[in-house]
Parts: sequence; C-alpha cells; structure tokens
Amino acid sequence: MTKSEWESRSLVMIIALCYGGNLLFGWAGYLFCQPSSMAQVLVYQVGNACAISGSVMAARYVGLRGQQVAASAYILLGITHGISLAALGRSSINADRAITMVMPMIPALIFMFWCELYPKWLRLAGMIPSLFFVLVYVNVNASGAFLGVPLYSGYATLHILEVIWSVYLFKDWQRGRG
Repeated sequence: MTKSEWESRSLVMIIALCYGGNLLFGWAGYLFCQPSSMAQVLVYQVGNACAISGSVMAARYVGLRGQQVAASAYILLGITHGISLAALGRSSINADRAITMVMPMIPALIFMFWCELYPKWLRLAGMIPSLFFVLVYVNVNASGAFLGVPLYSGYATLHILEVIWSVYLFKDWQRGRG
C-alpha cells in the first residue's frame, strides 16, 4: 500500500469513526442523560467535535475525488456543527444560538446534490434534516420552543445521514483501489 493509498484509507476510516461517534454521543446524551444537564451537554460537545472532524475529513476526501462543490458543502457542514458546539454552555443549551446552525446547514445539504459519489436518493435524503431544523427555527422564533420532536428528529436524521455518507465514501475508496 502506497502512502497515498494509506492516506485515503485513513481519511475514510476517520470519517466513519467521527460520524459514528457523533451518532453514538448524540443518541447517548438524549437517551441516558438528564435533559440540559452538565453530563448531557458534555456528551453533546464530544459528539459535535466528532462531527466537525468528520466533516473536515470528508471535505478533503471528496475534494480529492474531484467533487469540489460537495467538498465545500462539507466545510459548511463542519461550520454547522461548530455552531451547534458553540451553543452548548457549561450546563445549558442556548437555543437562540443553536438554531442559527440552520443557516449554513441548508446550503450544505443542497450543495451535496453535486456529490456524484452518492446515489440520488441519498442526496435527496439530505433535505429531511433540513425540514426538521426549519421547523425548529420557526418554533424558536415564534414561541421560544426549542426542545421537542422536530429537534430530536432533525439531529437523528442528520446523524444517520452522515453515517450513510461515510459508508458510501468507504465504498468509493474500495472501488478506487481495486
């Protein structure tokens, strides 16, 4: 295995581990921690850090594969997760700050339509978390309600989507080396 092949393999493995970690920490925080507790916030912070790392690595990988618009989309997705991380205080979540993550998220998921490494159904599936987060955005601005089914559904679908993306990136890497 050449240095370049090893680097590419490392990228797809790190992407999968990071997005898998985001799913694991996000769901563990929701299922096993008291809402808005210090423990939940910490677990969410670790998950967001994983997602930021995964997005940066995915941007590099898809850029190397000639998918420049999708690489930019992953950078926007990293910014999205960074905003989510910044909304997590020591022991609470700032809803007004958190919901601004919708602003870079929607273009990121739209620009993912350019990624030819994914089937069309998967590119279209990127709109699902966007719809949930738009509902959260409207709820926060209309009534102040942040926590609820749209928020949890938005994060759950985004987590699942990112893990599926990592599977397709791994498959792409396997095709490219054979």
